[in-house]
Amino acid sequence: MSGKSVKAQPLLVLAALVAATSPDLGAWKGKIRERFAADPMGSVVTTVLGAAWIFYKAEKGHNPKVKSYYDALVYVSTNLSVGYSDIFAKTPIGKALGSALMTWGPALAAKTFDAPASGPAPVTEEPALREVVQKLDAILNELRRRAA
Repeated sequence: MSGKSVKAQPLLVLAALVAATSPDLGAWKGKIRERFAADPMGSVVTTVLGAAWIFYKAEKGHNPKVKSYYDALVYVSTNLSVGYSDIFAKTPIGKALGSALMTWGPALAAKTFDAPASGPAPVTEEPALREVVQKLDAILNELRRRAA
């Protein structure tokens, strides 16, 4: 790696952080959340298989522990939870992918078996919720009475 690229890496990280927190990306991030909620299991499977392919392509020939797509699959799938694999990323792309998977992977994995979202969440009829609604209705009625 040349000295020039090493000096540029902190700038790339800073640019990525600025881009990730930009309000312009709010709609994009919302779309990702919506698509994940629409099909949690499909999203996790796609993430694992796609990330394994990227990791394999990035690490093949640079990492002696990544000899096949299945080695990459083990690395990626374990990053979604406890990371028990004995494979460690060697390339910048592999390290970035591993960091992303370790950051968001547990949250993705935790929702894998959730039912697909089909609209707004149903309102539950729990007694405590009903009691809160009744109290709010009483307050609203009292405010209306005093205003009249």
